[in-house]
Amino acid sequence: MAQVMVNFRIDETIKKSMEQACKEMGMSMTTAFTIFATKVSREKRIPFEITAEPSRPPIQQRLSCRRELQPGCEEEKAVLARKQEQLELLCVEIRRSLTAIHTAIPSSITGLSMEQIRLLCGVELKDKTAGIAGAVRSLSSSRNAETLQEKDTGILEEYLDGLSSIAAELKELENALVPAMKSWSGGDTGGFEPYERRLAAVSKEFDALPAVMQRFLHSTARKQGSARAFQARIQAAAQLVETAYVLTALENLEALVLRHYDSLEGQTKAHLESHYLPTLERTLRELSLTERNGEDGSAAALCLRTVNVLSQVIHDQQQARQALGERSLEAEVAALERLAALRGDIAGSLKPD
Repeated sequence: MAQVMVNFRIDETIKKSMEQACKEMGMSMTTAFTIFATKVSREKRIPFEITAEPSRPPIQQRLSCRRELQPGCEEEKAVLARKQEQLELLCVEIRRSLTAIHTAIPSSITGLSMEQIRLLCGVELKDKTAGIAGAVRSLSSSRNAETLQEKDTGILEEYLDGLSSIAAELKELENALVPAMKSWSGGDTGGFEPYERRLAAVSKEFDALPAVMQRFLHSTARKQGSARAFQARIQAAAQLVETAYVLTALENLEALVLRHYDSLEGQTKAHLESHYLPTLERTLRELSLTERNGEDGSAAALCLRTVNVLSQVIHDQQQARQALGERSLEAEVAALERLAALRGDIAGSLKPD
């Protein structure tokens, strides 16, 4: 699809404020404006109410807002609202890509691969998208609204990343498969087999998402995780990885985590959970994508480098802790020796004359 440049002026303060808001939502201003433009073009309307004077919300809504502004409440609700909106937009984009592919299939193209593509895009993947959309909508139900604030939003981020990966893959398939079908002039249909395999892989990615949602719904807010929780996140991120030596490196990392993680200092745990582990999760997802697309890139090597960093952090912190313990014990023994010498209980250089 051809890209065009759009330039317009905007107040500098508004621009900075929007940039910050977009950054907190994990997107650029360009992405935000693109979403706005897409919604306007699809619905033929401005997707929010425009009035000359803001109306005063009813008393129930104002009281609700006051409750939301209580310490520790506003931020969690805002995070959940942003993530849910992103999930809903991804479901819309996925349905659009599936519809575009399905409606572009000419009746003249036959063969097993094309029938499978019809089935995947027209039925199977659409049904799975509907299931995901239903799960996303249930997040805002009155039954879940209060309890979701006590959940681990890091797991919901994992769910969002998985759905983003699916949406990106289907968009790439749409951009490649639709022109290929339109330009097909008869003959062998074997060229469509790779597209069938990629769509089948997308179906497997869909199958992994309900388990992630269940983990989120049964989770508690992550404060300082345990070794088992850390291991579970590694295993979840590596679920679709097939490269053998990366899996071996992850097994070694898991063993190191189970031995030493719970004894690490709180600050080290916080750094591992907020910085190092999310990077590993992203590199593993990227590796699974390259494997699925048959690419021989550097994703596996990048995963190994990330695993090595995590292993080194845990190993070095454990060694430092042990060394500190040994020094503390040695210092305590030396102090006892000096005290005994001062008291005359043992002979020593510090024994009084």
